[in-house]
Amino acid sequence: MSYKLLKNACVASCCIGGLLGAGTASATDWLMLQGTEPAGAGAPARIFGVLQPTYQADTSSDSAAAIASNTAPEPTLIAPNFQKQEQFQLMRAMLGVRGLAFPIDDSVNYLLNVEFGTNAATDGGPYGQRTPVRLMDASVTVNSIPGARIRTGLFKTPGPEELLQGIIGMDYINFTDVSSQMMLERFPRGVQTSTSATDNHGNGDGKVTPTEAQWTSSFGAARDLGMEVFDSFHANGWTHSYAVMIGNGNGLQVQDSIADGPEEYLYWASEKVFSGKGPLQQGVKFFIWQQTGKRRVDLSDDNTYNPVTHDRIRQGIGMRYRRGNWRLGTEYMQGKGMIFQGPNKPNFGFGTPAALQDLDGKANGWYVDAGYYVPNTRWELDARYDQYNRSTSHQYDTARFTTTTLGVVYHINARTRVTFDYAMRNDKALDAIPTSGPLVTPLTNLHNGLASIKDRLALQLTMMY
Repeated sequence: MSYKLLKNACVASCCIGGLLGAGTASATDWLMLQGTEPAGAGAPARIFGVLQPTYQADTSSDSAAAIASNTAPEPTLIAPNFQKQEQFQLMRAMLGVRGLAFPIDDSVNYLLNVEFGTNAATDGGPYGQRTPVRLMDASVTVNSIPGARIRTGLFKTPGPEELLQGIIGMDYINFTDVSSQMMLERFPRGVQTSTSATDNHGNGDGKVTPTEAQWTSSFGAARDLGMEVFDSFHANGWTHSYAVMIGNGNGLQVQDSIADGPEEYLYWASEKVFSGKGPLQQGVKFFIWQQTGKRRVDLSDDNTYNPVTHDRIRQGIGMRYRRGNWRLGTEYMQGKGMIFQGPNKPNFGFGTPAALQDLDGKANGWYVDAGYYVPNTRWELDARYDQYNRSTSHQYDTARFTTTTLGVVYHINARTRVTFDYAMRNDKALDAIPTSGPLVTPLTNLHNGLASIKDRLALQLTMMY
């Protein structure tokens, strides 16, 4: 799939959406569910939230010494603090309020949401620093223009279904590798603050230390600060939705950005609704999206912040189907430009030989997901296969991540569930280790580091209110 073809398709679709948007539809997609309030039925303020206490255990055979010395591969430890292979944590603890901004005018509504839990949003920034409370959503939507609702502020960006969907639609505890690695963006600054000749800067191939400015902020959380024009409408028995957004490219950060210029987001979805309404309605949905921007990153080990600009392009296409007791979904994504390589620790060289970012790379990935709701019970059975192909265009960097996840869900009620997942991981480096030269050690470490990643089990209670 070419980048130009996908971009043209998104632009054309969004233009059509704006022209046909006079007859808007009810909230039948994530854009509408998260960005609008029902006209005439909203309230000035509605409190909502979610709690997700979670237990995870990794079966990788890291030694106690490696874990204690902070040299064990991070994928074999439990995020976000990467200190143990088995632990309980409050994965999400979100509290929000949404409603009509002005009771006398239901065409304006708002959303405000904060996170108190332990995850990459609150504990994913500079080394050893944690933000107890993180602002996740703060937006206002104006619904006055037929076919073109305007949303501005901090909110979820149009993109992959796995990240755009609400927590009520998440059937698994952890994201796929392609979403986690390629889409949930990290923000490296890279300037070395230590004067030691042996201490590499935060974006290089040295061990992460408290003296390095490793990251400027938490990860992006599929959010950005900007303005979005969107809407949905009915045509020929289908519900279509579109979104065009311009953002800073900062993720959750409102300043100190590594983005260079605005970020552009395009999205289109078409859905045939069979029955029901809201997030769990039955139907078939097709969607396509693109994100385009530039990032600044510093790879010079000279104690000075002197970054270079590189592209960050992401695209995807997929479908979701839900009818009766069955659910089926699949999505393909690809990336170009800056490709995150993961933390690079000296004992296994999880990243490239020179950087934590593949600055002009390519990557792609996909997943297929199936679910079955056992008739006349509260049980749900899930199975998902996902694959992520990282740095496919560069010799010695190529890696493949494959995971098969089997899940069981017990629905206590419509807003409370217990989820058990068992993920079977098979990750490997694809390039052969040379017989001599400077790449022997980093490539050997990369092979060994990926091969050490084993299965993981997770148990989670989700309570929404």
